[in-house]
Amino acid sequence: MIRAMAIFAAAAFQGGAALAETTAPTPPPRPGALSPFSHVDRKAPEPPPRPDDLLSYAPEAPSREQTLPKIEADASCRALLADASLVTETREPISGAGGCGIAAPVSLVAVVLKDKRRVEVAPAPVMRCDLAARLGAYIRETVAPATEFYGRQIKRVVTADAYDCRNRNRQAEAKLSEHATGGAVDLSAIEFVDGKVLRLADKTNDPAIANSLKQSACARFSTVLGPGSDGYHEDHIHLDLAQRRNGYKICQWVLR
Repeated sequence: MIRAMAIFAAAAFQGGAALAETTAPTPPPRPGALSPFSHVDRKAPEPPPRPDDLLSYAPEAPSREQTLPKIEADASCRALLADASLVTETREPISGAGGCGIAAPVSLVAVVLKDKRRVEVAPAPVMRCDLAARLGAYIRETVAPATEFYGRQIKRVVTADAYDCRNRNRQAEAKLSEHATGGAVDLSAIEFVDGKVLRLADKTNDPAIANSLKQSACARFSTVLGPGSDGYHEDHIHLDLAQRRNGYKICQWVLR
């Protein structure tokens, strides 16, 4: 009898344990599981850009002429172009999309040399006044003397491009070109009175003349790009007045 009661108690205990296992409540969900975004992979936030990254993408400062009102820009132009050795024509203000334009544009038509001979600049480039003054001085003080050293008289400086509302190297994803603000000009050749032509990008040019033209250009302009620079300036020389931090300049023109 006692043994039968023990067996009954043990069976009852096991049945109760089984019942407890099937009816015990599940633990409440953790707070994170209640979020409607709990299924989204969580990623660490991106680190902030480094100072050198910010520096490399900082916009270049606009030239003073670009930021001037029209009246003041005209006055600034007159002061820059007061030199009688420059023959220029004033143009109407240019405005364009995306930052293009020139407040007081001019065309540099010709440069008068020290002996009063006139050197044409053709096609007459449309540009800012400060670039016209700088280019005029370059032609008068360097280009003409250097190329006339062997007895030839310079007749014309041939341009390839000046003001043009576009990105650098005409690439859609590139920054706005200096051409788009009138601060750049491309030179392709020099023509002489005797009909001869000196192609500025020709690597067979006289080394002394080529080096003189390059060194003077790199001293006068912020950017000089020619053959060997980036693949886009193999047949002309690009000159511009881009303003960079600490007056940094770029001079890339391979002569040989």
